[in-house]
Amino acid sequence: MNLLTRDIPPRAAAAVVALALVASVVAGREKPSQELIEVQKPLQQKLENEAELDVDKLRRQLPQPGEADPFAPRSFAPAPKVAHAAPAKPTAPPLPFTYLGKVVDGGKTSIFVARGDENYSLEPGQTIGGTYRVDRITDSDVTFTYLPMKTRQTLRIPAGE
Repeated sequence: MNLLTRDIPPRAAAAVVALALVASVVAGREKPSQELIEVQKPLQQKLENEAELDVDKLRRQLPQPGEADPFAPRSFAPAPKVAHAAPAKPTAPPLPFTYLGKVVDGGKTSIFVARGDENYSLEPGQTIGGTYRVDRITDSDVTFTYLPMKTRQTLRIPAGE
């Protein structure tokens, strides 16, 4: 009787109740095992079922044009290399110069251009950095030759200059 009159902490009481509930749920789920016995159909009934079978539905149907064939032979070999046309002929880079202005002094024309942070005063025949040569200066353009490739390039002078 001493046990029933004792103060039990609420946590301990909750733990005991929870264990009792879990045990009752687990015990209630047990079912007796049952053996399933399959009864074989008579041979005559099997033959009737086979007669209902539509064999045409089991035949492989070829895909229509435009459809992917999932049964088509596949190759994992690398694709054959395509012969490429001759490589494109190398070209000169675009002109790196920006037109700044021009001065005409006694029939002699000088053109002022910039390349990056550097400014140049150009006259025909002058070479810039061993890469560009000034061939001709007219009222509408300046003709350069890109020396590594001997390619001519033109820098347009804005109208009204």
